[in-house]
Amino acid sequence: MITKLWAIAWKDIYTTFKDRNAMMYMFAMPLALSLIIGMAFGANGDVSIERVPVAVVNHDQGMEFGGAAINLGQQIEQVFVPSGFVSTDQQYREIYALVDGSAAQDADQARQQVEDGDLAAVIVIPAADFSQQALTSAATQQIEIYYDTGRSIGPSIVRSIANGVVNAMNSVILAQRSGPAALAKLGAGQNQDTLDQAVQKLAAQTMSLAAETPIRVREVDLKGETRTLDMLQYFAPSMAILFMTFTMASGASGILNEQRAWTMQRIITTPTPRWGFMAGKLAGTYLTGLVQMLLLILTTSLIALLMGRENSVWGNNAIGIALLVLVVVFAGTSLGMVIAAISKTAEQAASYSTASLFVLGMLGGSFIPIENLPDALSWLPKITLNYWGIQGFFALSYDQAPVGDILTNLLALGVMGAVLFGISLWRFNRRLDF
Repeated sequence: MITKLWAIAWKDIYTTFKDRNAMMYMFAMPLALSLIIGMAFGANGDVSIERVPVAVVNHDQGMEFGGAAINLGQQIEQVFVPSGFVSTDQQYREIYALVDGSAAQDADQARQQVEDGDLAAVIVIPAADFSQQALTSAATQQIEIYYDTGRSIGPSIVRSIANGVVNAMNSVILAQRSGPAALAKLGAGQNQDTLDQAVQKLAAQTMSLAAETPIRVREVDLKGETRTLDMLQYFAPSMAILFMTFTMASGASGILNEQRAWTMQRIITTPTPRWGFMAGKLAGTYLTGLVQMLLLILTTSLIALLMGRENSVWGNNAIGIALLVLVVVFAGTSLGMVIAAISKTAEQAASYSTASLFVLGMLGGSFIPIENLPDALSWLPKITLNYWGIQGFFALSYDQAPVGDILTNLLALGVMGAVLFGISLWRFNRRLDF
């Protein structure tokens, strides 16, 4: 049986790679499109495609002041990290649109994340008595900002926001320190000379206190890993997956040509069961897709190297790349089998595949990134194999993600492939003239 399956598969592989038009469609077009788009967008500088990642480490325990609980560290944290309470978070919604804040407990680990390039900055309130000292002591208290100079914009946003918050706090603290005591001396019924002297004294005292600066920001420049976005990292996988699905659909529709020529009927009259014929066709189409993806990966990587691109187009995680290629081609093959199964002729299959695969490509982000879709439509890309494949490859190349981070992508593609292949088998078995 294995020999028969291989004979059926090899016939499809040989026929496909002998066809010059097919070779142009499988390799020349995706290479040309991905390179044109990649060069148009370029590869220099930090291209912001998401909110600035920042962590806040707050060790401040707060204090009772004037009969109220005050925690200045917590107030700083809430500016960057949503509390989950709508009434509190509403005032910072514009900041949350810029930064992706998270609370952290370990300052050393957070600093390491900055050095690794995973965070743009980390804000540390190091003292447990930060609030008490800032409100009652003459000593200057510090908050620390560790930022990554490998990013050009993100750290500047975080530092500007943090300095603005600290300046506002300093103004309130200084007003609290200087105002009540000096104004109490004014009293009622004082003459103009006395009022002028009191105002001058208040101004002098305020300037003196302002020089003390209750809270000061200490900025520490950490040279993190420079992470620049090369658009080839996005469009090379997106074009490869798109044209792979067309190849898979074309290969699967070959079943209809063989059915029309009675080749399939003659084969299954031999001791070759239906599932054996289908498995052989699937294997041939699947292996063709694997070769196509492998050659596109090698070719785009070589061209990017010759063009002087610093970043790896596909990443350096060979295991992750291999696993993604295996499952995305399986899903693409199964999708092509479904298109062939619901079509009556090869011509109809070609029409169905052109329309459906372009629509799925657009939904899945093959032509433009789809991260900014409205929330109501954010689920649409996730029904496509293009989305899971592109996001998986992009995570491996740009984010340098480990295999564990793409398990969801692998699972989604595997489930899609299994379900679609099951549907295609069921549909083919129900064809009266099969």
